[in-house]
Amino acid sequence: MSFKNGLANSYSKLGETHRSLGNLPKALEYYEEFIKLTKSLHESNPNNVPFKYALAISYSKLGDTLSSLGNLPKALEYYEEDFKLAKSLHESYPENVSFKNGLAVSYSKLGRIYLSSFNDKLKAKEYLLQSHQLWTELVRDCPEYPEFKNSLKWTDERLKECE
Repeated sequence: MSFKNGLANSYSKLGETHRSLGNLPKALEYYEEFIKLTKSLHESNPNNVPFKYALAISYSKLGDTLSSLGNLPKALEYYEEDFKLAKSLHESYPENVSFKNGLAVSYSKLGRIYLSSFNDKLKAKEYLLQSHQLWTELVRDCPEYPEFKNSLKWTDERLKECE
């Protein structure tokens, strides 16, 4: 399992590198391999929290890449899978800051895609309000992390677009 996990991490890094270089089709290939391996690891060890978290990340990265490539319906499918795992992790470990932030990010990605890509302001607002609530709590509980304040500000701006 450790070799498979190491290979999965390598595919993730290669995907990140190609995404940074602007080679989205190649990044997509690596992220697809990343997801295959993380899915296999999670299925063989469903109670392993790091494998579950890695699978959520793989869904998110694949969703981001598909969104950038314009395949929004498929991106939405992956964002929804990421959301299910992020919600499960947060519910199991509500005090874990990374899992709470991961759920807030998942809500925000769903809100963003419904707002900007499907022009469904009502659905977008539902998700954005959830991310807003989580980031408000994170800003309150972890004021030393400016990323949470920036994310909260971003969510406030998107919520104004939903009016």
